[in-house]
Amino acid sequence: MSQLDPGTDIGRPRNPETERIVVDAVLNLLSGGATLTSLSLVTIARDAGVSRNSLYRRWKTKDDLYLDVVKSIDHSLPDFTEHSARESLVKLMTVTLERIADPRVRRLARSILAEDQNFPNLYELFVDAVIAPLYDAMKSTIRRAKQTGEIRVDVDESLFVELLVSSVFARMSSSDASELDPESSSRRVVDLLFSGVSPN
Repeated sequence: MSQLDPGTDIGRPRNPETERIVVDAVLNLLSGGATLTSLSLVTIARDAGVSRNSLYRRWKTKDDLYLDVVKSIDHSLPDFTEHSARESLVKLMTVTLERIADPRVRRLARSILAEDQNFPNLYELFVDAVIAPLYDAMKSTIRRAKQTGEIRVDVDESLFVELLVSSVFARMSSSDASELDPESSSRRVVDLLFSGVSPN
C-alpha cells in the first residue's frame, strides 16, 4: 500500500490560488485587530471565502497555517558589501522599515512577539527567518567597519546592533509607521549612532 501525503486529496490537487487567498485573509484579520489565539480555521475559511474542507486539506492546525503565513513574507536581505559600512547599515535598515511599513506585516510581527508562548514554533521560525539574519548582516557590517576604520575597534558589536534593531521595533510598535520615510529615518538613526562610534 502506497504512503500518501496526509494533506493530499486524490484527484483534487491543491490550488496555489487558494493558499494565497487564505494567507491574505489571515493577514487582513490580524490587521483588523484579531489575535493569533482568537482566530479559528472556521473564521479564516469564512473570511477567505473557501470551504472548511479546502482549508483542512492544506492545514491541519492553525500553527501549520501561521507558519506558511510567515514564510509567505519576503525576508531576503540584499548584499550591500559593495557600499561603505555606514551606507550598508542604512540600506539594511531601509529594507527592514519598508517591509514593516505594510500594516499587515507589522501587525503579524507584533502578534507573533506578543503571543510567543502560545505559538513557540511560530516564534522560532520568525526569529530564524527574520530577526537572526538581520542581526547577522548588521554584525558582519559592523565588523567590516572596524576593519576599514569607519568605527572604533573597541565598539561593542552586539550593543550597536541592539540599538539599531530596537529602533526598528520602536517603528514596528508605532501606529503611524507607514507614514515614515524608511530611508531618511534609517539614515538619521545610523548617522546618530556613527557620531558616537567613529574614530576621533
